[in-house]
Amino acid sequence: MKNVIGNETKTGKRGRRIAAVLLAFFLFAGLLPDSLSVEAAAKITCKKLCQTALKETGGSSKLEYQTTKKTDFPGFTISESEKISSLAYLCDEKEVYAICVVKAKSKSDAADLLESLQTYQESLSESDYLNDYSSTEQKILKNSVCGKKGKYVWYIAMSTKESVNKKGQTKIKKKL
Repeated sequence: MKNVIGNETKTGKRGRRIAAVLLAFFLFAGLLPDSLSVEAAAKITCKKLCQTALKETGGSSKLEYQTTKKTDFPGFTISESEKISSLAYLCDEKEVYAICVVKAKSKSDAADLLESLQTYQESLSESDYLNDYSSTEQKILKNSVCGKKGKYVWYIAMSTKESVNKKGQTKIKKKL
């Protein structure tokens, strides 16, 4: 009788071990896709997204300045810049030709920042100072695009044609 009870105990331990191994396997397998997506997201940077848009829209010879300082982009106030996790901004001397990609601290912050970008875009294209710009520069400002995906927000003003600016936007969306 002791042997039978002893065997049941060994069988019970073996069963628990197998169950533990299977549980660990399924937990690991369930977490694996999430960890891969986190790793992939970690490789995405605002600077790389700017480069992606720049390659698609052209005009790199026009851009003279680049910055990662949150307060350097004129479309955001200082208080709005507190919602920014990281930023990459490329522009010419007059800040007409420009690409700005921002990673917000949260998705709700991204929505707020997009609203600010849209206001900035509208104010540039309807500004009293627009007459100070050449007709080409006016077209660039009027045909700029801005958008959002997840925590990322962008502003692209690289071409007189909105379709070219949208090509840069499409490439950013694909990278995200």
